[in-house]
Amino acid sequence: MRFGSVAGLLVALCLLGSVSCNFIPPYSDIKKQEVSGFQTLKFRGAAYSSMDALATDTANTPAVNSSDLELESFNSYGLELERLIGNQISATASIDQRQYHQINDVDPVKGTQIAIGMRKYFGSRAVTAFLTGQLMYNFGLEFQTESFESDGFLGYGAGGGVNWALSEDFSVEAYIMYEGMPRTPSHIRGDNDVDSGFEHQLSGIVGYVAVGFHF
Repeated sequence: MRFGSVAGLLVALCLLGSVSCNFIPPYSDIKKQEVSGFQTLKFRGAAYSSMDALATDTANTPAVNSSDLELESFNSYGLELERLIGNQISATASIDQRQYHQINDVDPVKGTQIAIGMRKYFGSRAVTAFLTGQLMYNFGLEFQTESFESDGFLGYGAGGGVNWALSEDFSVEAYIMYEGMPRTPSHIRGDNDVDSGFEHQLSGIVGYVAVGFHF
């Protein structure tokens, strides 16, 4: 990196720092003035994904054939409620609507997912790093092209990111999480007793961007 680029980066960071100091961070102890509340309601969406999809043929015993499913894109959007419960520690609850778009498939695989988790923040400035973990439950994946759906399943997520307090009431954040899903059986849609002959697994890294309102 040339000196000019380094100097430009330093100037940008200094400007960011000077602007951030004029705001009250959501969990700050710099000022005694109270923030709007201990809760934050967020709207979030997936800005990046690197999900691995796997289909396992279970028509034979034991299962003898597995194949990778190519995902063209992944969409996820939803709401998250966060509540401060301790010194820079918070609890979260969320619901997300998800779509997995496979290559050459007209209709995406759909799923609705809920999650509970915890966060640990580091520092009390306007720009604050955090680590997060959560336990997820998906109500089942709907494979519209194949006319079958998976059972509901438990999963997990772990990652970290940065929260930036824009004001006493609003913040934005960006973070990445690895989300793990167990190998899950599926059945013919509308008939839970008829096995589709496949198990599916969707796991990988998801990057989120969220806007929060503190109250």
